[in-house]
Amino acid sequence: MSRSLTLLVATALALQAQTAGAWSRQGHMLTAAIAYEELAAHDPQVLVKIDELMAKHPDRAVFEVAGGPKNDARVRRLFLEMARWPDDIRTTPFDHPTWHYAGRPVIDKAHPPAPLPPDVTSGAAAEAYALNLRTAGDIGASAAERAVSLCWVMHLVGDIHQPLHSADEYTTSLPGGDRGGNLQFIRDPRSGEFMNLHAYWDGIVRNNGEVPEVTEQAHSLTARLPRSQFPQLKNTATGAAASAVWASEAYQIAQKVAYPNTLETGAKLEEGKTLSDAYVTDSTAAGERQIVLSGYRMADVLRSLLQ
Repeated sequence: MSRSLTLLVATALALQAQTAGAWSRQGHMLTAAIAYEELAAHDPQVLVKIDELMAKHPDRAVFEVAGGPKNDARVRRLFLEMARWPDDIRTTPFDHPTWHYAGRPVIDKAHPPAPLPPDVTSGAAAEAYALNLRTAGDIGASAAERAVSLCWVMHLVGDIHQPLHSADEYTTSLPGGDRGGNLQFIRDPRSGEFMNLHAYWDGIVRNNGEVPEVTEQAHSLTARLPRSQFPQLKNTATGAAASAVWASEAYQIAQKVAYPNTLETGAKLEEGKTLSDAYVTDSTAAGERQIVLSGYRMADVLRSLLQ
């Protein structure tokens, strides 16, 4: 991997970098679409309860795009909007920037930093998941509190499965870490666009953000990647401790797929290195699997909360 980044550049960029939301908003809608199909087919009463709670959401106006009569199309749109809401309310009083990630160090063995960082987790995704899971399932909490927490639970299930929300790479030239890929720059050969590595992973699975296309994409992915393709779903745990298992899975993908020894990155946006065909193929396959897996798990979480 190219290691031309200097400490000065890394420090300057660190001041500018912002935590990205995993996945893209369209990616979060896709995970929700997969969960919606699961619940609509097997547990439609869960969707009824969610619809009732969301009527009391304190930021209800942003969900009016899903307004209209009570029908499947409206509830589907509402459901998809819920999963992306924590990204849509960035910089508002509802925002919690550190809730979106829980990165552990990945050490570049060929160019390790000195000293080595402690194996501690940045961010508070695990704690946020536990907090919101507890509130969402608490019948003693207000409907408004539960509605907000439901949105966060759905969003965090997706976030925890994004490999670069579970890992930060540390190198000789990035002794403070790359902030989940935000400080390493690449060029996406599919579009020719320059971006940081985190943004690339956020947008691995693309759609136009409209319900028909998102729904069609969900059907296509789940037909190709049914539940039977995920042996880890045999572990049906959905509680607070389960998020640590999910984060560990994503971390392993970050080590093997997101940060391979062959990866070359640039120090600045305009210096981004073009990703290899092999990297695009491997990362796309891993990203698709993680999105589908998070959709199945999202359905399981909501089922356990609201059945």
